[in-house]
Amino acid sequence: MHSIAHINDFRGPILAAQKAGHRLMLVLAMPQEEGLGLARRVINCTSTGLWVDVPEGSHSHTPRQRHITSTQANQYLGTGNDWVVFSAHNGFNANAFCGLSGTVAGGGVMLLLTPPMSQWHTNFDQQLRAYGQLAPQAHSSFVYWWHQQWPQHRAIYLLQETDSKPVEAWPMVIHNTPDSIHPTSDQQKHINDLIDAYNQQVPMVYTLDAHRGRGKSACLGWLINAITPAAEHGPVLVTAPSKRAIESMAQMAGDDVIHFYALDVLIKDAPKAGLLLVDEAAAIPLSQLTKIIQRYPLIVLSSTRDGYEGSGQGYRLKLPRMIEKLGRTQLSMTLTEPMRWRSHDPLEKFVRRTFLCDLPSPNIPQEYVVEPYGSKKRSLSFTHLSGQELAKNTPLLKQVYGLLMLAHYQTTPTDLRILLDHPHHSIYLCQAGDQLLGVAWVAKEGGLEKQLCQQIALGKRRIQGHLLAQILAQQAGFSQACELTSWRIQRLAVSPSVQGKGIGSILLHHLFSLAADAQVDFVGASFSASIENLSFWQKNEFVPVWLGIRADAATGLNSIQVLRPISPAAHVLRSGLLQHFYGYLKFGERVWFSDVDPTTWQKIIHDFPTQKMLPLNTSQQRRMLDVFAHGQAGFCGPLYLLHQLLDKDEHQQELMHAAQNHTHKGLQSNIRELATSLLESISG
Repeated sequence: MHSIAHINDFRGPILAAQKAGHRLMLVLAMPQEEGLGLARRVINCTSTGLWVDVPEGSHSHTPRQRHITSTQANQYLGTGNDWVVFSAHNGFNANAFCGLSGTVAGGGVMLLLTPPMSQWHTNFDQQLRAYGQLAPQAHSSFVYWWHQQWPQHRAIYLLQETDSKPVEAWPMVIHNTPDSIHPTSDQQKHINDLIDAYNQQVPMVYTLDAHRGRGKSACLGWLINAITPAAEHGPVLVTAPSKRAIESMAQMAGDDVIHFYALDVLIKDAPKAGLLLVDEAAAIPLSQLTKIIQRYPLIVLSSTRDGYEGSGQGYRLKLPRMIEKLGRTQLSMTLTEPMRWRSHDPLEKFVRRTFLCDLPSPNIPQEYVVEPYGSKKRSLSFTHLSGQELAKNTPLLKQVYGLLMLAHYQTTPTDLRILLDHPHHSIYLCQAGDQLLGVAWVAKEGGLEKQLCQQIALGKRRIQGHLLAQILAQQAGFSQACELTSWRIQRLAVSPSVQGKGIGSILLHHLFSLAADAQVDFVGASFSASIENLSFWQKNEFVPVWLGIRADAATGLNSIQVLRPISPAAHVLRSGLLQHFYGYLKFGERVWFSDVDPTTWQKIIHDFPTQKMLPLNTSQQRRMLDVFAHGQAGFCGPLYLLHQLLDKDEHQQELMHAAQNHTHKGLQSNIRELATSLLESISG
């Protein structure tokens, strides 16, 4: 980091960076208006850039400059900019900052506007407010920790105050990103190899990995463009977690030649292809990838490597074993040459290092790997840490965060901030000596006032956090879930070297004991309903109590909620939920849940007794109908109850049939009117 005394001192470094094709970050740590004034004076008005989270009216408006909020960042990740002005005065969206830094072209600059450095970590911004911190005690351990990393990086130039010295006339002259770009040598080699593979049609699973900015999607777009005119062996098909993910690919291939299939449609219909391209494959569960690999002989799995766009390292550890188990052959490809900037870029290094994107996989010594928890059992120790404590121990933070990245395909920079700043989140470690074996990230939920809980169940209120409690209140209709206190296991990760040795179950049992000691009502979790995930939780006495009706866009799987009760009140809650859950599952089995994997479906209903579950009693039915009739959420959950209790005429039968397949507002209104009439008749 370089501290500068005046904005003129940044002129020489940025000119040198432009010559080298590199990028820098200029931090203006001062009142926002002063920072904006300096930013406007050094930016070339004809250059291309983004103003992010900057107040309206405080910046230039030209066709090449756009004003956006940080929540709109994903819409601009494929753009090229000469500069980005990013204000952190009212909040710091870490995902947006990291993503938009990747849009800055070589020779460009990221301008970060912050409060004075001595004040920034106590600034009561939007994130701290959302996390439940209070203004008088506001403190961002993340901001404090992140700033401590800056001195190690040469990309940063910090100006902390202004003076009366005039600014020289030197608006940044940046060569605008060219309108047409061409493949790098890396890309062209892989394009040629994949064209040959298509022509020869030899079965193969190719994996294409790259850090962000290497143009893997563009590379695949050029590949499609090269194959499509003839396509004598069949079309090139494309799938991805979402269609937005392939925008860059479509730009290079041409929208008219992209044959995109949503993941669920691809698996269900299995259309024929000469080559299948799977973009952002790390965001797709291995169970889904298994089906795809079994059906398509020639396939390319493309993913962002260990990056801040969300793909975790777990994919790269498990995928080769899965491919080998299927009897397929894998060939790896890597893109290393950047497209938008030149190699060894200081800004890229700064972002990747300080947001912990390049952490190595845990390396457990052999003596811990060979049955350390069998006959030669080693004593395990457990540690509880707050985010504030973790921020004071950077080596341990790197170990913990590295392990958490292995457990989830969508670990983002915002997760790092939540981990360090959220007052209701905690980290629990399982260690053998000084070796970190497992990590649990726990969120404390519930304990809300009864009136607020009822408003949540009706869909009239929604508060930050409390994910599991709010699902059970809004979707299942049990407001008690928000009244009771709970611990939600947000993530549970075990080092790959010791997986399968019971470490996860041991850590989960320890957490449950701690929750019981703390007089928490129940422990639960919400996750994608794969057979592997569900088997683990059921083995540890957690019971499925709700299932989402829509598959997640990224995983292709429905979310499922499980809990294990502690208090008598939580046992009553679980009993009511199971009675309700059974009716909901049976009613939606052939419609909402027809695409759920059959093996997973059997695991879900495994906990129900073989005899028919008892229905909800009259009091429970009345309460459920009241929430349904007067609420604005939880439309699908109580439909089975309405179906059972109505004396259905032809019109009502048509409405109920339509309600199983559609949820538009007009239909919802008609169905809720039926519930109101039924409720009045029961009450009467």
